[in-house]
Amino acid sequence: MDYGDLEVEESKVEDILTLGHDVLKVDLRRNSMKYVRDKIVPERQIELYVNGKTYAVFLCLGSKIKELIVGHLLTEGLIDGIHEIESVNVAENKIYVHLAKELNLSLEKPRIILTMCSGRTGKVLPHVWMKRSVKEAHSIKVDPRVIIEAIKKLNSKAYVFKETGATHSSALFNERGELLAFSEDIGRHNTIDKVVGEAAFKGVNFKKTLLVSTGRLTSEMVVKAANVGIPVIVSISAPTDRGIKIAELAGLTLIGFARGKRFNVYTHPERILNVFT
Repeated sequence: MDYGDLEVEESKVEDILTLGHDVLKVDLRRNSMKYVRDKIVPERQIELYVNGKTYAVFLCLGSKIKELIVGHLLTEGLIDGIHEIESVNVAENKIYVHLAKELNLSLEKPRIILTMCSGRTGKVLPHVWMKRSVKEAHSIKVDPRVIIEAIKKLNSKAYVFKETGATHSSALFNERGELLAFSEDIGRHNTIDKVVGEAAFKGVNFKKTLLVSTGRLTSEMVVKAANVGIPVIVSISAPTDRGIKIAELAGLTLIGFARGKRFNVYTHPERILNVFT
């Protein structure tokens, strides 16, 4: 499939930060005011059309667009695998995806409304519901030390954040703590879509993975993980009450405040190995 020039290779992600801006830096600690040239993250608007219908508008970092689109289709439950995508056509910042199956986006079923903070331009677009439970994935067992090391790896790879402070990041690991996929973006939802898309292209078995993110563990984030069968989701941030409820219902292990050498397990702690006995 041809994605045109939309994808920026990971090795060139620093090239995205070519935009600069003169800012007045005020420092009361040093009693100083001076102008400096600061690196700024550029937002890119991508419009996604599925089977001829407007589906989403993304405001995103201009890297891993292919992974973003495929991951988004997977995490919102529109497809079960890449094989269901028949074609992708690109016209500037518009992406037209044709799927093998027809979609009925107005099905009257219980659903989770995805409010995409990463850029749905204010209008309500089609919503999706949680497709599957991950309760059958109890076979995965994660050592707490793997989780701590995963957070360290996540932070160490966040190049754009270190340069600008303007991005979220997510990464996918196997239960041994080996990195499978990583992404940064201005939207926390986008980072999950990108790592899921990247992992899907690699043929990763999501049921044997843990997702690590800097974003809050809201219901939208949890549903994205559940829809592809990821059994464990970890964040340096806090969960919301609905995020916890959805994780409990889906059978997903939800971990928050993973900082330093500690973390909190909110749901399904049976997947966390007890290394202290």
